[in-house]
Amino acid sequence: MKFKLTAAVLWPIVFLIVAGALIITKPWQTKQAETIAVTAQGTADAVPNVGKITTTIESSNPNLDLARQENDKKVSQIVAKLKELGIGEKDIKTQNLNAGQSYGVQNMMYPVPSKPNTNNFSTTLEITIRNFKISDQVIATLTQNGLTNLYGPQLTTSDDKLETAKSTARANAVANAQKKATELAKATGRGVGKAVKITEQGDYGYPVPMIAMSGADLREKANQIQPGQNQVTINLSVEFALK
Repeated sequence: MKFKLTAAVLWPIVFLIVAGALIITKPWQTKQAETIAVTAQGTADAVPNVGKITTTIESSNPNLDLARQENDKKVSQIVAKLKELGIGEKDIKTQNLNAGQSYGVQNMMYPVPSKPNTNNFSTTLEITIRNFKISDQVIATLTQNGLTNLYGPQLTTSDDKLETAKSTARANAVANAQKKATELAKATGRGVGKAVKITEQGDYGYPVPMIAMSGADLREKANQIQPGQNQVTINLSVEFALK
């Protein structure tokens, strides 16, 4: 008696063969790639090319409105001279206006509440210097035209130069990560493939501002203003495939 294969018999056999192969190979279980993770740092130098100075110009008068007018005149004179030096209008910013009464000196031997003796009006300006060659002239303009106090200069790096330095630091960090991963893999008899994951954390240190306590102190320090140098640091965590 001959056994005849029919579709009704053949399909269950094919199904059992395929099901058995799937159970043995388990294709749904993805084989986890072998990797090596390292941390690395890259640095690049960035020379500050922007200086910011904050200065306050103050005027006093028993009449507050006259104090304001006097103050506006001083500020206009300073702004005009700064523009003559080459400071752009966008780099002279009014940061704060303040008006109020000024009180007399209190008698310490017989303390009594101080009484207002005049009115003050002040304007605080933020001045951005992009050409350090004129920094001394800018400071002289301020000290010669009635500033009350001055803070700075705070030296920083412009956005475009900072991004360029970051790109260089980033490339250095990747190269250091590759070198580190290669050394570690070689020690275990393996090789390093492509990077499969990169995580970045950046850090940029800003310069410490130079502070003058008085006009005389400022004039003494004027010739000491140097841009110096900052370092951009990029920290990376990189995961490489192992060969």
